[in-house]
Amino acid sequence: QAQLTLSFGEILATAGQMEINGGGATYGNKVFIDLSRNRQTAIARTSWDLGFYTGDDFRVILNASNGMMAYALDKTDLTTVTNADTALLRNRLSYDAVFAEINTSPPPAWTTEAYKWIDDPSGDLTKTVIASVSATASENKVYIINRGNGVGVPAPALGWKKIRVIRNASGYTLQHADINSSTFSEIQITKNPTFEFNYVNFNTGTVLVEPARTSWDIAWSHFGNLVNFGAGLVPYYYPDIILQNRVGVETVRVLTTSEVTYENFSEANLEALVFGDQSQLRIGIDWRSSGGPSGGPALRTDRFYVIKDADGNYYKLKFTALTTNGERGRPQITYALIKRGV
Repeated sequence: QAQLTLSFGEILATAGQMEINGGGATYGNKVFIDLSRNRQTAIARTSWDLGFYTGDDFRVILNASNGMMAYALDKTDLTTVTNADTALLRNRLSYDAVFAEINTSPPPAWTTEAYKWIDDPSGDLTKTVIASVSATASENKVYIINRGNGVGVPAPALGWKKIRVIRNASGYTLQHADINSSTFSEIQITKNPTFEFNYVNFNTGTVLVEPARTSWDIAWSHFGNLVNFGAGLVPYYYPDIILQNRVGVETVRVLTTSEVTYENFSEANLEALVFGDQSQLRIGIDWRSSGGPSGGPALRTDRFYVIKDADGNYYKLKFTALTTNGERGRPQITYALIKRGV
């Protein structure tokens, strides 16, 4: 008998509009957006603490969406770490503490070191707070972690941990405990290269957070960035930051002119674009100003972005609203396919 076999693939989205589900004014979600599938994936930002890199290196990232910070101790045994090791850190290792002190005159000297307590915001994995995990277990130090703040008004503190990460045959072993604990728990993390990072929550163990490596293009998030308020770069906690996928995604800003607008920008305009150096903060907060007519942030209407995804598809994207019905945490975008990947 004759046999007919049908196979189905996802349709490439040629255009879309989206209200990003950031969770409202408390910014409760991190939202991953896949333009070619016209899809957003909203993940509670408190659902994870650490991300473990699945590539050749052994790197660990902090949850910047919660305002997490970390500090390396000159110790390699969790059981020897107590409150005495965190006495000075209690009034330093947080975004609120740093911001309070940089507004004093002169700010204390320790604020110039605070940038070292967060991962480099660009996404450069050679500049994470937690050093590359050594194959020699005795070289891996203990870190004090401030887990940052949760969701709410006021935002609840998520607490403190002491951690140590070592390698195992298939990935990582995370040792963690409360600061004063004389014992610790372990979580085994197996490198799964389907994802760029494998994630862990201190309370529940391994968790699924972001989509597969090339299944998202940009993400909307609360985020810890670095800002110079006049005395050097210091950590600053931002809402409404756009991050781009480190895996194969490139972005460039296009300023609107009388000749070039979002509406008439087409494939013919691509040749003149210079994408330049890329980082996960390529868009960042560039899409909004920090001082609108009412004193708060405002949408920038003089620009849009061209995004090349990991499959070689080119999209033009612009932000159409900072809020939905006046509520922060629900911005809106519109986008359209310019050129299909080969």
